[in-house]
Amino acid sequence: MASITPKTDKQGNVISYKILVCVGRDEHYKQIWRTKTIKRPEGLTPAKERKEVERLADAWEQEQKANYEKSRDKRDKTKIAFAEFVRSHWWADHVMDGSHTPSSISFYKNMSDDIVSYFGEKKKLNAIDAEAVKRYIKYLNTEATTRGGKPLSATTIVRHYQTLRNIINYAVRFGYLKEDPCKYLSIKDKPRQDSKEVDFLSPKDAQRFMTALETEPLFWRCFMNVLITCGLRRGECIGLQWGDIDGEALTLTVSRNVTIDKDSPDKIHIGETKGKESRSVPLSARVYGLLMAFKREQDEKYNGVLLPNAYIFCRVDNPYKPQYPTEPTRWQSKFVKRHKLPNVSPHDLRHTAATLALESGADLKQVQQLLGHKDPATTMKFYAGVTKEAQRRTVEGIESIING
Repeated sequence: MASITPKTDKQGNVISYKILVCVGRDEHYKQIWRTKTIKRPEGLTPAKERKEVERLADAWEQEQKANYEKSRDKRDKTKIAFAEFVRSHWWADHVMDGSHTPSSISFYKNMSDDIVSYFGEKKKLNAIDAEAVKRYIKYLNTEATTRGGKPLSATTIVRHYQTLRNIINYAVRFGYLKEDPCKYLSIKDKPRQDSKEVDFLSPKDAQRFMTALETEPLFWRCFMNVLITCGLRRGECIGLQWGDIDGEALTLTVSRNVTIDKDSPDKIHIGETKGKESRSVPLSARVYGLLMAFKREQDEKYNGVLLPNAYIFCRVDNPYKPQYPTEPTRWQSKFVKRHKLPNVSPHDLRHTAATLALESGADLKQVQQLLGHKDPATTMKFYAGVTKEAQRRTVEGIESIING
């Protein structure tokens, strides 16, 4: 949006307006500005004058942006160097567009630095054809190593390839490449990793887990119960505030996700959920009772002045700051060892919630809504027919129908 600044004479009367607009960024990421001064419209009321100036500023802004894009289009976009495109366009306009979390930005930074290092500073973007991509995949498989000198894992290789695909797709969308070279790769040319079985607690182990929790502090009993019954992500659970609980409806509103951000003062980032949308999750009466018992404990600690925006699972010294994301993982690791339970993480409790829901008779759509998966294929991939017990009951159900 254009910036509008009134200019006055010595008596303080407005005589003109200065318009300032940003039309883009140069190769060094610096903003490119255009300015214009227009005379004050005459014979208008203050309100109509303001609207007219805004209209003129908006029209001039659109004209300047169009002229700038037109001048850039005179260059052959496909002749840009790959490294320049990554830094000046994909990184500046896509990764840093305000929609990515600090952890995602850090991930893309590491991946893209490695990719640019491989292709070099001078290689043209349009020189990265299917053969160049295939050779890059071969390099990842046979030559690339970790900082410790070990070969890259299948997961790391796939992530490098996916980041390159992300860069290429962005280039195609904005006319820097005419087509996606990766479409010419066969299935065997593309890196892949073996499907990883989902870790979760069996019903019997889940019962052992819950029994062991009874002797633990109320803070962790509440945290683990929310994970295993509501299917929240670790960061979503950490982001819960007391105002998110609806006691009448027995629901939780999940609208925040807390992740690590090493560059922020608190070393955390509080953002949207992974699916970018809030969701309402049912609470059992038992878990609601646990949470209310914990709230009474917290009210007593803070002299009954907890506001709705206080975090349920807060830091020891401040109820208005969420705990650090690795704390639950560290605590749970010690907990399962202490009680000789299967070595599951907080995220595995989310998987447990999904599998137990399926075993209790929930369908995939209900599980998808519980977990907040935007794409039902994600739910299908991880949880369809995930336990042998559930499969056996299905077969036995069919048997009982056909045999009366």
